Amino acid sequence: MGFRAGWLAICAILSGCGGGGGGGGDSPGSGIDPRLARLDIYAAQRVRVLGDPGAGVMGMAPTTAALPVDGSAQFTGFATLRVEGAQELVLIGDARLDVDFGTARASGRMDRFFGTVPGRGVQDFGGDITINDGPVARDPQLSYAGALSGAGQVLAVSGTMTGVFLGDPVRALSASDLDPSLSLNGVTRTGTLVLVAEQAAP
Repeated sequence: MGFRAGWLAICAILSGCGGGGGGGGDSPGSGIDPRLARLDIYAAQRVRVLGDPGAGVMGMAPTTAALPVDGSAQFTGFATLRVEGAQELVLIGDARLDVDFGTARASGRMDRFFGTVPGRGVQDFGGDITINDGPVARDPQLSYAGALSGAGQVLAVSGTMTGVFLGDPVRALSASDLDPSLSLNGVTRTGTLVLVAEQAAP
């Protein structure tokens, strides 16, 4: 429920403020925030991969066949980072994971984050979160670390996401960490990190 609430909060603020916030408009004077288009793309991908139980839409089933033993694949999608507390911070950004099935290794990054900052509306955040080179298995463990900053906020995050490949053959993956190591402006906080990504169509 928290993931959905955070998503809806960002959608509502962006649709209501037009070109306001940390980023510029789609074109000078257009009043269209380009981040709104990114949210639309993320939302469509979320439904394709995870489904929408409320609308009766089924998501992709976990991969049951053996993983490929050679070749590579690039998965692209989004990541949501939620920092809990009296003043909650919800960020959404791009995610990419490169998987080499031949060497059974994976690495990637999450960047171009933006989100709601209490009292500041929607703001952009610089920096990135690196997914470290790690082993690939049916339920991959994706270690990550990085720092993001924006609107006077400095966020350091690290941990390990537990993931699952989806589709037969593999078409997507999702991963999450429900207890990441988080520090916001030097203060330890709790939160969650969720990643959803799809393989590009051949």
